[in-house]
Amino acid sequence: MNGSAVIKASVLVLAAGLAACAPQYSADRVSAGQAQSAQTVSFGTVVSARNVVVQGGQGSQLAGAVLGGVAGAALGNQVGKGTGQDVATAVGATAGVVAGQSAGRAAASQNAIEWTVRLGSGQTIAVVQSEPVFSIGQRVQVISGGGQTRLAPA
Repeated sequence: MNGSAVIKASVLVLAAGLAACAPQYSADRVSAGQAQSAQTVSFGTVVSARNVVVQGGQGSQLAGAVLGGVAGAALGNQVGKGTGQDVATAVGATAGVVAGQSAGRAAASQNAIEWTVRLGSGQTIAVVQSEPVFSIGQRVQVISGGGQTRLAPA
């Protein structure tokens, strides 16, 4: 396997690992803070929806940059001898940081839907989550507590 193939394989493995850490936004997943705590339930009607992309946090980009830099330095260190090896190590580390940061950003991004819901009180709210998918006009539960709100079928 040549150096380019090794770098590509390393970036793919890194991206897959970071994707596994990305949060999932749905009605069926709750945070640890929401478990065994009272939450308020109200009802509303879905009035609109639009596709959005939830960007990953800076932590994923930093982890990707660090891991990419280490992998790039290790690969660059295998090239040449003496000063040439030092230069290849530095170039590999730099390229690894850039590739790893990009992979971290991509892996931590998730497609979701911003649901606009008119509550029974007349107030309109927007909630971002990926599932379940609702229909315009569908009645939903709006579950709030612990600083988070999610929608579930009524």
